[in-house]
Amino acid sequence: MTFKKTYKALIVLSFIITIVLTSCLSQHEANTNTSITEAEIKIAKDLIQGSFDDLWAGGDSTKIMSYHTDDFIILEQGEIWDNERIKTYMRGMVSNPNRAKRTNKMEYISIDKYGPSIQIAYYNYAEFTQADTLVGKAKWLESALAVPTDDGWRLKMMHSTRARD
Repeated sequence: MTFKKTYKALIVLSFIITIVLTSCLSQHEANTNTSITEAEIKIAKDLIQGSFDDLWAGGDSTKIMSYHTDDFIILEQGEIWDNERIKTYMRGMVSNPNRAKRTNKMEYISIDKYGPSIQIAYYNYAEFTQADTLVGKAKWLESALAVPTDDGWRLKMMHSTRARD
């Protein structure tokens, strides 16, 4: 091979490597932490608080799709729950006339945007009352993934683990 052919081959190879590396870096940047706006932080907090107020405290299974994607799952204490299992749980919950009133308060650890999704980490504190008497408390360490959909932001996945005080 002559010097001229070798030189041209090296230039073409360098060009191909540059394109491949640029493509890989662009893909990596799209999947890494990006700036999150105050409006997106509010959306994330509203999704979490609203879902716990309406679904887990209120037991209103008709509102599941206002907060969850169709393929939503929650990893709950080592079990996988989907929207159908949540709906069944809520129906049982609201059928109990003696159930305690549940109030949730969140303490946010982080809210970050990665590409088009928002990752939320938080502590969930619940108090259970009956006739204005505190009958129980619980604390969970949780995380959630919110994604934009045609219907607005929805939770795609959550993870919940009971936490000690």
